[in-house]
Amino acid sequence: MPTRLLLAQNDENRLDSALRDLQVAGFEVRAVSSGLEVLAQLATFQPELVLVSPDLSLSDQESALARLTSIPGGPLVLAWGERSDVTAAVTAMRTGALDYVINGAAGEELEMSIQRALESRIAVATESPQLAQNGIIGSSSGLLRIQEQIQRVAATPNTTVLISGESGVGKELVARAVHGNSSRKDGPFVALNCAALTESLLEAELFGYEAGAFTGAVRGGREGLLAAAQGGTLLLDEIGELAPELQAKLLRVLQERVYRRVGGSNDLKFDVRVIASTNRDLEQFVADGHFRADLYYRLNVLLLAMPPLRERLEDIPALATHFLAEFAREMNRPLEGFSPAAMEALRNHTWPGNVRELRNSIERAALLSSGNTVGSKELRLEHRRALPTSSAPTPQPPAALPAPSDMSLRSLEASHIRRVLMDVGGNRSRAARILGVNRTTLYNKLRRYEIDQAG
Repeated sequence: MPTRLLLAQNDENRLDSALRDLQVAGFEVRAVSSGLEVLAQLATFQPELVLVSPDLSLSDQESALARLTSIPGGPLVLAWGERSDVTAAVTAMRTGALDYVINGAAGEELEMSIQRALESRIAVATESPQLAQNGIIGSSSGLLRIQEQIQRVAATPNTTVLISGESGVGKELVARAVHGNSSRKDGPFVALNCAALTESLLEAELFGYEAGAFTGAVRGGREGLLAAAQGGTLLLDEIGELAPELQAKLLRVLQERVYRRVGGSNDLKFDVRVIASTNRDLEQFVADGHFRADLYYRLNVLLLAMPPLRERLEDIPALATHFLAEFAREMNRPLEGFSPAAMEALRNHTWPGNVRELRNSIERAALLSSGNTVGSKELRLEHRRALPTSSAPTPQPPAALPAPSDMSLRSLEASHIRRVLMDVGGNRSRAARILGVNRTTLYNKLRRYEIDQAG
């Protein structure tokens, strides 16, 4: 079943272009040009994600973006605006948009922004009695330790926090729990993906810029996300991807509690808790010379290490039951639970994609199930590639890949990409550097050649 997308803005040409691109990408898409049409489509089409222009209004007092982000359990929301309008981007993020997508973005860029938003859906707090505090599901010893650490660090509103863990474990959920339990909870929570922007754009996004700082800079300059998070919390996701020059600037910011806009000469004070998260081994990055040791120690005042799902298998029944109940409500189906064989399959799988993979597996099973109980056949876990159960596996030499029988350039390129991904343990950023391409190009090739992105 394709993902349902709703596109909303008053530029008909851009609507038509994006509609065609996303339909070709396999989404079920509808496009509207007014705020009232957005509300109508919410009731009839029930989109899973809405891409909406920040200036699309419902009335003089309320924008469509503000209404969408205020709906409990509503669709994912991405803002859709001009590249040069940094103020609109900052305001949209503060309103609750997950990301800011540039008008006129190529089809592949637009698709990647949407896929990132869809992949970010991890368990959040609901009324389920199985939920632990802070919306984190489970009662394993690893999670109880995380809960205790969250409460401890939340009591100190300025302490810098580093959250580590594999992709899909719920690091942003932990960051939001720290924010929500602190005295800063009434302030904004702002998240910035350090791997999503180029070095120059990331600096302007984080610190803001002065008028004339670069070509296209608007009159009067713009504030950055550090200013937007004033009084609240700033999450720097994928901190390991930060460029060396920005690492030095961030270190100064954290030590002196001041920053400068791009092109500016005045120091600006800020009142923000900074939280960083990473799925990389930052200690190894320091040893390899890819990350500053002084910045690592400055960030690592308190480390919250979120355990992978394979190390807390006792939490799987609660997680799986919660997700099944969520999809039963969403699909309006009487799904009541799992067969004993299905639950055994869930417990025995090693979950390389962690909670995100589990949630997606339950969604697929809910779609495929014809009865009230999900069976092991609907889960289809027997065909999935497993990872070692140890959190720190002993390095092994990469397995040899068979030589492609097809010796075309396309086949050889696909085989070489697989080899590089195996050599770096699935680290796509390192693979892109070795291959001499940027991450966007690598992601496009992974999709084109249907290569498992985990390597």
